[in-house]
Amino acid sequence: MVEVRKDDWIAFLASGCGLGTLPKVPGTWGSLGALPLWFLLGWLSNGWYLLLVILFSGAAIWVADEAGKIFKVVDSPVIVIDEIAGLMLGLLGVSLSFTNALAAFLLFRFFDIVKPFPADWCEANLPGGYGVVIDDLVAGIMTWIVMQIFFV
Repeated sequence: MVEVRKDDWIAFLASGCGLGTLPKVPGTWGSLGALPLWFLLGWLSNGWYLLLVILFSGAAIWVADEAGKIFKVVDSPVIVIDEIAGLMLGLLGVSLSFTNALAAFLLFRFFDIVKPFPADWCEANLPGGYGVVIDDLVAGIMTWIVMQIFFV
């Protein structure tokens, strides 16, 4: 029998079930990992969906922090659980459709890459898993605002 270590599970979860190990653009691959979760959970009321996103984000902070210790890099490109949490937040209350998924995905990638204030501040000043995840949650909030104005 093969033994699976705690570090293996943390690395697997932090990488978005392996999406962060795909070539060239791990953050983009990781962001795509949020879409199946949204299609699965998007039918929930906004309150339940938000509760699940909050719980997922709390777990993501812990996982990202532990993964940073394993990889010996606080925000390793392999860690994409933060992108999943951020885009899931950006999709709160958004109607399930391909157009909305595409718009939210593109907006989130823009905000995640550009990191307008306060996302840049969060990434630079919050320790460990908090800095890794909260800057993406800020990008998710920015995505959510634009989605609420133009796409809902």
